[in-house]
Amino acid sequence: MSVKRAVSNAPPPSVEKDASAHRLTNAVIRLHAVYFLIPWERVSYFPGQFAGPYRVYVLLFVLLCAAWAVEVIRFGARKPTPGFAVAALWFWVIFWAGIVNGYVQDDPIKTSVPFYWLLADAVPYTDGMLVWYLVHHNRWGREEFEGALGSVFWVALTIGIESILFYYLRIPNPYSLNHEGRFFLGMFTRHHIVASRLGLILAGIALYFLWRRGGWFYLFASLAGILLVFSTWRRVPIFALFLGACLLILFFMKFRRRPGAKEKLKSFFVSCLTASVFFACIGVSVMVGTKVRGEFLEASNLSMSAKERLFQCARAVDVLVARPFLGGGPRQGFLYGYSEDTPATFSGYFYGDITRYESGIRGWSTSDLFQENPRKSAPVSLHSLPMNFIADLGLLGLVMLIVMLATGGMYFFRIMRLPIHEDSLRLMMPFAVIFSTVVALFVGVSTTAHFYPYWLFSILFCFLRYLYHEAMQRRLRIF
Repeated sequence: MSVKRAVSNAPPPSVEKDASAHRLTNAVIRLHAVYFLIPWERVSYFPGQFAGPYRVYVLLFVLLCAAWAVEVIRFGARKPTPGFAVAALWFWVIFWAGIVNGYVQDDPIKTSVPFYWLLADAVPYTDGMLVWYLVHHNRWGREEFEGALGSVFWVALTIGIESILFYYLRIPNPYSLNHEGRFFLGMFTRHHIVASRLGLILAGIALYFLWRRGGWFYLFASLAGILLVFSTWRRVPIFALFLGACLLILFFMKFRRRPGAKEKLKSFFVSCLTASVFFACIGVSVMVGTKVRGEFLEASNLSMSAKERLFQCARAVDVLVARPFLGGGPRQGFLYGYSEDTPATFSGYFYGDITRYESGIRGWSTSDLFQENPRKSAPVSLHSLPMNFIADLGLLGLVMLIVMLATGGMYFFRIMRLPIHEDSLRLMMPFAVIFSTVVALFVGVSTTAHFYPYWLFSILFCFLRYLYHEAMQRRLRIF
């Protein structure tokens, strides 16, 4: 009898063959977590001139392409979904058309760097698209998703423990702190903005594993992620952390309570309290980050910072209007945003002549440094992931953002409208944790210049959809 049960519980041969057929690409996708351990700055303990983070990114993409080619030759390929095929074809068409158009018109931004740089700039997008395709092609289940997130978890936990040792416990280490010892930089990442985003990822993934597996270890890991966010004292990640926590509270209060007028009234007051705490946390995160960083202490300077951010968003719209079909190109849209050759179609209504320093925007002057040598100029981003998507890809980036926001909103509202039963909390909280992590990370990267893990976004979005459909299917089985 036990033999029959074991045979019945074993996976069918097709599933075993399918899993072994994609073992190579799945392993390379997990290997992508190494990207977070490569320092951005040149330091004495790491040969940055030979293997910087972007070169490692390119190497990982080449390995993934090679692994995919081996599996295609050995086991064949599966057709992509129509929507994905259209987006991928659209991307490659505008990419090559943009390069050809730049050389034909002698565009100083396109022609100022070697051709292979233009190809390398496309790696974050192409790598993210390939990971998205392989997740669907390899038919990832919970085991594959948890394995990929587990590799990121251990890397992020390393950075989190490092922040506890060298920032909170004050163990001497010249590589993990800034010159004044106030901010945590990270021995590996050496960039305090990236470290804070890793804290968001660590807190979310650890909380997911805590909910799924239990244990004090994951609770400690989630706390290490929270401490990592606060050790960098960046206001946006702190705000994103509070935002994710508030979303989790909303899910928890929704699916924990029982039907009834009294419970609904109690839930209403809890929701009001949650909203009040949410807005209070926004103010606290801004004030604490401002005080510790010692910047923007005056209201006029704070308004200057806000004005700069809004101006960058306006310039991204200018790039979209000026180059709607081709965009600026992968990791080049910000160059057109800062260039005086891009007309101020939208921003001109609010900021006037962008070439004049009197506009109040720091760092903007009549001299267009980007026309002389774009790669040597100080700014490296429009400091907003959505705005960089739009400036880089034009209408394609705008469509991708709309689809992501609409899909995420649909998941949220459909699940929040589900009726409550005794298994609701167990079914919905894994989805709630990943959803809150995605939202927090998406908001948290809004001021990051060196954060391009689009492969991780692909995994998180696909896992979010997987958990959503799993929860809906299990609900149907129950009823």
